[in-house]
Amino acid sequence: MRAAIYVRVSTDDQARHGYSLAEQREACRRRAGEKGASSVNVYADEGVSGSLLDRPGLNALREAIRDGRIELIIVRDPDRLSRKLAHQLLLTEEFEKAGVKLEFLDFTWQDTPEGRLFYSIRGAVAEFEREKIRDRMVRGKNQKARQGGIPIGFYAYGYNYDTETGKVTPHEDEARVVQDMFNWFVSEDIGVNGVARRLNELGIPTRKNKGQWHRMVVRQMLMNSAYKGSWRYKDQHIPVPAILDPATWEKAREKLKEARRLWAGKSKNEYLLSGLVSCSDCGNTMTGINAKWWGKRERRYTCQKKFQGSRREGCHPIKLILASPVEDAVWEQVCAWLQDPDALAQEAMTTSSRADELSSELARLEKFIADVDKGREAVLDALATGLFELDSKTKKKLTDLKSRKDRLETRLKEISLALQGTEGAAARVEDFRALAREVLARLDTLDFSEKKALVRSLVAQVSISGRGLQGGNGLRNVGITVVARVPEPDTVSVIRNNYR
Repeated sequence: MRAAIYVRVSTDDQARHGYSLAEQREACRRRAGEKGASSVNVYADEGVSGSLLDRPGLNALREAIRDGRIELIIVRDPDRLSRKLAHQLLLTEEFEKAGVKLEFLDFTWQDTPEGRLFYSIRGAVAEFEREKIRDRMVRGKNQKARQGGIPIGFYAYGYNYDTETGKVTPHEDEARVVQDMFNWFVSEDIGVNGVARRLNELGIPTRKNKGQWHRMVVRQMLMNSAYKGSWRYKDQHIPVPAILDPATWEKAREKLKEARRLWAGKSKNEYLLSGLVSCSDCGNTMTGINAKWWGKRERRYTCQKKFQGSRREGCHPIKLILASPVEDAVWEQVCAWLQDPDALAQEAMTTSSRADELSSELARLEKFIADVDKGREAVLDALATGLFELDSKTKKKLTDLKSRKDRLETRLKEISLALQGTEGAAARVEDFRALAREVLARLDTLDFSEKKALVRSLVAQVSISGRGLQGGNGLRNVGITVVARVPEPDTVSVIRNNYR
């Protein structure tokens, strides 16, 4: 008889029930031996909530059952299989249809109408108890907050938090760093990025004692009202020991508000290719910058990410490509496509030779993103069920998942843009041909916003390689790749209405 063992443990199970994966595995193996199993395969999920149906170990077990490789399944308890009654019933029915026998160590399971009824009642009662416990925990936390207590883990930089007593006290060394940060920001001509840079230059360690200070972390700290003695939890303000006097905190808040106001009203140089340009050499996106070159300020594109804590700094030495020649080259290409719409369609179709390869990568990326979403959902489900609190380790896990998703979605967008020009391009070219005739009639009179909209409708992406002569002066030794796309019918209509 070919047997399978399924074991699962979440973070609270070992402490609450006193058995681990090893204990479950050993006990289930003994039962398999008693049943005369000739082979035993073990499927395990460690640190995964039983409220989730999508689990690596359970998925592998179900796949083995579908392939006919399992005749007997041994599980410690129905809760190990799932914490939700609906999932328990779904799985047991699936196993039954596959002709696989299911056996629990701590529960007598009988595959009869009475046995299934009792199994359902037991699962419903257990699920009801878990929901009641969860409800009591939520209400307890809210009540604790209303009484001025700390309802969840408090892990703000500058403080110590005693998980046993829930008491919050200032961390002497970190509190001084917080005071310095606010004083620098309020008293000196220094911004958020400057504060982060100074912390890194001084070698001041972060809370985790690794990595660099990021400007967004500094901004969040400058906005955290806990430092003035009032920690916000949901809609309530809970008193905590103050590290700063309220006046200093308010000055920092006002400076942040003023900086946002000034930035919002600040006139910026216009860049025709904003959001379309990337660097082929380092992989960073390229942004417009008003850079000083030999004493003269010029519009340029750069891949350098100067803000503190950025994942990739960009090319070294710094790449600064003159904006006007690049924009002129791309605009000339757009004008050429308008004069010869078939050339645009042909250009877009050149990607079709790699369409299968790109589509395959697109599918893989979508699966990776779905896996990341499931991982994030698992963490959030575990938090919601009260399995653990939002401590620094959990925050890091959520942050890492978000960063990975951002990277995957960036690549997903690049591939989608490349494929967009190939899908149905031939069918859309006639609409574009009619649009081209209308736009060409007043091409020389288009204002900047109209030109920008037109570029975005015909160009999927612009990649720049090399850095040019004299650190990026001119386009010699610079490669420009323009990825074409034929605009969708809706886009054609919008452009036509704007240019009439």
